[in-house]
Amino acid sequence: MKKTVLRMLLGLILLAGTGTTLLHAGTGDHGLPGEYLQYDVGARAAGMGGAMTGLADDVTAIFYNPAGLATQNPIQIGVQHVILFEDTMFDFIGFAMPIVDIGHLGVGVVLLSSTGFDIRDDSYLPNPQGFTNSMMKGSLYLAYARDVFPGLTAGVNVKVAYEDIFGHSGTGIGIDVGGLYSVMPELQVGLYIQNALTPNVLGDMYFSTAVLGVAGKLFDDDLLLDADVYKSFGNQGFKWKVGGELDVYEDMVFVRAGLDDEMRVHVGAGFNAKQLLGAPVTLDYSTSIEALGLAHKISAGYSMGGFQMSIRATPKIFSPVGIRKVTTFAIKAVSKYAIRDWELNIKDQNGDVVRSYVGEEIPPNQIVWNGKDDRGLPAPDGNFSAQLVITDSNGKVIKSNFESVKIQSAVPLGGEGGLELD
Repeated sequence: MKKTVLRMLLGLILLAGTGTTLLHAGTGDHGLPGEYLQYDVGARAAGMGGAMTGLADDVTAIFYNPAGLATQNPIQIGVQHVILFEDTMFDFIGFAMPIVDIGHLGVGVVLLSSTGFDIRDDSYLPNPQGFTNSMMKGSLYLAYARDVFPGLTAGVNVKVAYEDIFGHSGTGIGIDVGGLYSVMPELQVGLYIQNALTPNVLGDMYFSTAVLGVAGKLFDDDLLLDADVYKSFGNQGFKWKVGGELDVYEDMVFVRAGLDDEMRVHVGAGFNAKQLLGAPVTLDYSTSIEALGLAHKISAGYSMGGFQMSIRATPKIFSPVGIRKVTTFAIKAVSKYAIRDWELNIKDQNGDVVRSYVGEEIPPNQIVWNGKDDRGLPAPDGNFSAQLVITDSNGKVIKSNFESVKIQSAVPLGGEGGLELD
């Protein structure tokens, strides 16, 4: 592995220290104006206990730390619909896209709605005039993020908050600001101030919250960790959230777990359908133990275009001694900044690199593999995975999907062939 043991231990020590030194009871924000903005958005983040400020690496960065948008590559859409208790629903939809030489733009909506209330007047008669039996609270986010200098990004949300409480409605404007700094490839720190400019809705001023997040990206990003510390200025206490995500199968299957200051345990799982189905769709699920029972969340995401790194092998099964003697990796490499260098690594079932192609600047549109290793010897039959890794002019490392191929020489295959690349 390219990551050193020292760096991995440093990241683990910092994350563990942040989480364990804050094991004191947090005071809740229940009943305070704008408390719905403290709820977890997205099943992926919820499965990690809501700890996302230091990572902020998907479309929910609009909500957790808009500076994270500037570190992302494709155009993204994310949706969440959660049925809570007693006819209450919590929804999120987000859209983010990068624009060359401008930055990253995002739009998001968070909505909490509830119905079925039994409204009575002073005489205990139902449905008094001018009232409804429902309530709704929501915010529209308009986000912008960009790089400040290599390793540092900044973002801002202009937020329109709206509330309709039993037929009485109001609107307020707020601003969130955030920053994200990459200390090293394995460690980054995020700072987010929610409601830096506080909305005033129906005479109630939303409270401000400052969040400090420390995130680790370990073992070639197979393990992601995040520890967030919150200080809400609507109360006197600190809160904390810690969580992690483990890639259990080649950027396709993930498991997650998290814990918060109320000692609620969160767990979740995720599935990326791109490699299996060819569709850039993600599905995420999480559950946690709440006061009224288990709370379940499901969310979905879709990505397209933008700055992307991807490879695709044709055919996926080949035989160096048959007619299909080679496989061809089609490469797509579009980055925000100029590509400094690249490498395509082909690994065996044990994760060892058997063949590596390297180069500078833009990689070729395709690379043909003839089934030989770096020594020029035939690789054994079995399953292999390939991944493209580029480093841009700012030193940022961007990785493609894993693409699986198989050498099957025991039964020679017929069909298409191609030119060999020694």
